[in-house]
Amino acid sequence: MSRWRWWLLAGAGLAAMSGFFLAVMRPPGATSSGFGQDLPWQIGRSPDGATIGVFGLTLNESTLRDAVNKLGRRYELGLFQSPAGQLNLEAYFRDALVGGLNARLVLSGRLSDEKLNVLRAAADAGKPTAEGGRRYPVAQADQDLALAATVSAITYLPVVKFDAEVVRKRFGEPAGRIAVKGGTHWLYPDMGLDLLLGDGGEALLQYVPPPEFAWRLQAPLRP
Repeated sequence: MSRWRWWLLAGAGLAAMSGFFLAVMRPPGATSSGFGQDLPWQIGRSPDGATIGVFGLTLNESTLRDAVNKLGRRYELGLFQSPAGQLNLEAYFRDALVGGLNARLVLSGRLSDEKLNVLRAAADAGKPTAEGGRRYPVAQADQDLALAATVSAITYLPVVKFDAEVVRKRFGEPAGRIAVKGGTHWLYPDMGLDLLLGDGGEALLQYVPPPEFAWRLQAPLRP
């Protein structure tokens, strides 16, 4: 999920807004969470361990349309093409309020190659990405097709700061840690979670179905 950097940089200016203003500007159409619900550490596993539920969404089952109903209508759809030509669909929620916490989220949407090519054919020239690929906006006429995509992964960037004590208390001890420049990845394969904790308290949480954790989240961190 390397493209999360593009989305988060695009919305970086929101960090300067106060929590008060983000709260009162709740995205229209969002379903309010009950008190103490839909928090980032409240991760439910399916009985067979094949998937997880978080923020009121179930990976590989809920759709991007379900996410819009949950998180609100302030979102952008983007089609990303890798340098090798692979297409991936993502939805960026710029100022969601989940479980009482303000956050930005990027949701990966799973569609067949045939449908991804339909989205690509209707898109404009797009813009280059830092990874050497291109990003294309989804045409208005194809919004319904894109929103039918299944949510396969979630990247969550909270506005509030985390620290090691909070992470340990809320998520437990990780199965492993990998230090990187500026922070440390806390790995929770049984929960399908990679929590990147920055040295300054910034946090980035990536959720995938547990069976996909090794190749989607852990493998890219290996030297």
